[in-house]
Amino acid sequence: MRFMDNQNLLKRNNDPEKQRRIFFAALSGFVAGTIAALLSGFINTLLFPDLPLYLNGSAVFIAWVLWAVLGGIFAGVAAYSFDDMKSILLSALSMAVTILILNFMQGAESALLNVIVLVGLSFPFTAMMTPLAWLFFWLAHRFVQASSLSGWARSKIVLINIMIILALGAAPGIYSKMNSRAERAVRVIHELLQEAAHASAPETIHKALLMTEGFTEHKDQPYTLSQIPSEDSTEGVDVTVHYEDGYTILCTVVLYPGSAPSIFDCYAGWAP
Repeated sequence: MRFMDNQNLLKRNNDPEKQRRIFFAALSGFVAGTIAALLSGFINTLLFPDLPLYLNGSAVFIAWVLWAVLGGIFAGVAAYSFDDMKSILLSALSMAVTILILNFMQGAESALLNVIVLVGLSFPFTAMMTPLAWLFFWLAHRFVQASSLSGWARSKIVLINIMIILALGAAPGIYSKMNSRAERAVRVIHELLQEAAHASAPETIHKALLMTEGFTEHKDQPYTLSQIPSEDSTEGVDVTVHYEDGYTILCTVVLYPGSAPSIFDCYAGWAP
């Protein structure tokens, strides 16, 4: 009897339809992750071609590995089981735990606190990820269904699936677009740098830049700009100026509603 059960288990694991379902789910997750990573990395460069925005190639590659490879793995897990929710819930839990761990790695809290928060947030995050895991399972099932059809019936399913995958990938990428506050802060620094490059006298250069060590030697050199929410002000944006020799300047632009932008002291540094 146990031998027959093992035979049935082996047969289910080697089921060609199951293998195709896992393949299509993994492929869907991989493609959606690739779109998300590339769009997240390049969306601001595409939408703001007039700004010399900084592009970190290694960061884009790491994002692609995380989004595409892990997306493919988690989507494949979702399609492992056909007749119950176990694989979908496992996929959702894996997504939730991975997202939480990546967020905690960026913080400075103690390891014990991170573990406590991880356990506490895993279940609600799993609930949030469950529809996404189910969607990858559904896409895979439809791809398998389409493989047994022909003509317009097959094409219709494939086209709808492709559009859904494109939308899944585009959503997080569009979320990476600079908001109006960040865009304004970057433009303020860009304009000040351009004015400094064409300044006829040091007195016309903004005081925060003029007092930054090493700026006068770099003011005529090409640069790129990046931004993150300010660590010092809830109404500020930290804008970093990157020069080709590794020299950087960090300026905090504070933008209160209805007021002109103000700039805190700028700090010079060197890229690692």
